[in-house]
Amino acid sequence: MLTCEIDRTSPITVVAVDGDLRLGTVSQVRAALLKCLAECPDAVLVDLSRTVIGAPVALTVFAAVSRRAAVWPPVPLVLAARPPGVRQQLATVSRAWGLPVHESVEAALSAAPFGPPPVRRVERRLRPGTMALPQARTLVADACTEWGLGDFTMPAELIMSELASNAVQHAGTDLTVAVILRRGLLHLTVADGNPDPPQKPRDFPSVGALTGRGLMLVEEFATAWGHLPIDAGKVVWATLRVSG
Repeated sequence: MLTCEIDRTSPITVVAVDGDLRLGTVSQVRAALLKCLAECPDAVLVDLSRTVIGAPVALTVFAAVSRRAAVWPPVPLVLAARPPGVRQQLATVSRAWGLPVHESVEAALSAAPFGPPPVRRVERRLRPGTMALPQARTLVADACTEWGLGDFTMPAELIMSELASNAVQHAGTDLTVAVILRRGLLHLTVADGNPDPPQKPRDFPSVGALTGRGLMLVEEFATAWGHLPIDAGKVVWATLRVSG
């Protein structure tokens, strides 16, 4: 049995993994970490002080998640393991993937190079109806105004509108839209309950076509975009560089 207890009370999210880490529980850990990363904290710290390593190969989950986070979001993954035996088993992953391993959560937090600028974040849960798109655009416009990013309101609204429209049309579930400002990038995300990845048309739709332009417009206006699987579906994300 394995549980993941998540503490979001500080800018660094702490995930305490309690139980037997083996191939049968890897997916649970991966889903928890990806969900935390998608929230764009300053860092995600994994506390392995109460973890039993049932299968050493299962430790590669941390390398896989870190590699995925290198694409989006740019959030560091840090490991803390009090038992010397666990730290020794983590040594290979640490050397191969550059994942820092500390002897305790306290040591990791004291060594953390994660400081200002703070993450700014607003989010809203929406029903998949006709009001979802204007509500999502309003969230973006209000955030851009409050954060002094008026010049980026138009492209940010367009991107969010297309992401939300895609979720309403293809997922049909409740969706959570978020606007996050972190280290010079405006992150626009839509989480829905459908695990299927978004599909971009191979060719631009013909003149008069009513659908099919959405993700192509996202690709045109966004600095980057993609999707991240989470335990209850997926997060589709896009970024806009607003400084630097």
